[in-house]
Amino acid sequence: MEIERAFNQNYQILNLTEKKVLSQILAQKSTFTNLTLADLAHQTSVSQSFLIRLCKKIGFSGYSEFKYQLKLESKHATNTLSSQDLLQANQASLQETLALLKIEQLDDLCQQMQQAAHIYTYATGYGAKNILEDFKRGMISAKKAIISFPTSIELKLNSSVMQKDDILFVVSMSGQAHTVLSTLPILKAKGIIIVSITRFIVNPLASLAAINLYLETTKTDEVYTSYVPLCLILDLIVKRFLNLNP
Repeated sequence: MEIERAFNQNYQILNLTEKKVLSQILAQKSTFTNLTLADLAHQTSVSQSFLIRLCKKIGFSGYSEFKYQLKLESKHATNTLSSQDLLQANQASLQETLALLKIEQLDDLCQQMQQAAHIYTYATGYGAKNILEDFKRGMISAKKAIISFPTSIELKLNSSVMQKDDILFVVSMSGQAHTVLSTLPILKAKGIIIVSITRFIVNPLASLAAINLYLETTKTDEVYTSYVPLCLILDLIVKRFLNLNP
């Protein structure tokens, strides 16, 4: 049985994490084809027993049969995606991102942003940094200035002047953010409100943040990752802020 067909046939009985793992595997077949069960569990941030149960849940006898089918499909896969494939991938990412957001959480965040003396942003990737600049411009229209830190060194140097109840947005798709993980506990102890924006996985950045915003983004190849879900989250924050502060 084809994995995608098995996924679709059992879609209604799968939970969000199971859907996320299968979507990740299907999007990166060539990467995961030769992985052991332990390696695949590590790459998808779940346990080995979780993967075995998931394979059986969608109709395979176990991981071995699932891996064989994955390898078979990878051999026949092409290197190009149709426009319809790309549209469906983006649509799925946006739908899952919206499902992870809570209006009450956005409202609480916007109220804290209104009261904060300063709002700061930092992102680990070049693409995310550019999108945060658009967020910064959007908040200017709401008459709320934002200070962005281009590097982790600048964030660390300015940590001494940041005040209690200031807000720091930190964007990292993986949530690893190794360059700032040593600085964030210091800011947290000072009462800085850390807002993490990461993929929906267990990660060290989210564990240090007071507010966790999650997104889902599906890779359509091995190089490019779409930032459309990140744009969606930041756009909703700006619009919600404007709505609460006309």
